[in-house]
Amino acid sequence: MKICSDVDGVILDYIQGFIDFTKEENIPYTYNPNLYGVISNFPDNDAIYEKFHAGNYLRKLKFYDHSQKILNLLSKNNELHLVSALEPEQFKKRKENLNSLNYSSLQCVGDFLKERVIIEEIKPDVMLEDRPKLIKSFNNSGISVFYPDWHVYTKGMDQYATPFSSWKEIPKLIK
Repeated sequence: MKICSDVDGVILDYIQGFIDFTKEENIPYTYNPNLYGVISNFPDNDAIYEKFHAGNYLRKLKFYDHSQKILNLLSKNNELHLVSALEPEQFKKRKENLNSLNYSSLQCVGDFLKERVIIEEIKPDVMLEDRPKLIKSFNNSGISVFYPDWHVYTKGMDQYATPFSSWKEIPKLIK
């Protein structure tokens, strides 16, 4: 089976990493869990994005509970492809952050190309995703989609995909 997973928000806790960044950098910030994405409430979103990605914050993102163990288990009998919406120049930091995972491929393709790369090039049987727009798109493309339901912004996605509350559920869900 060919399994593909998004990274940030699914495997790694990008949101908490960003919140930690704003605290360390003394940047006033209020997180709105109802909205997808965390870099959206600033006068200059691009500057904040660049500052967050320029430092070592991407290297420090924490794995969600059990994601590392479950993905390594799945990679023993399946192709595991990881695709991030991070820009290609962030590949080295992303790779370092994921060095404990066994995967077939890792790509940082940018936000604009992510959907196309997954649907047209990887063509997975199963997709793990948290962005509502992409959950719908992958479902419409005939891919079985699973999403973490711990994000408030994924509410209502059960009409397009299967929710999971813990990574421990994934092996049974995708069989």
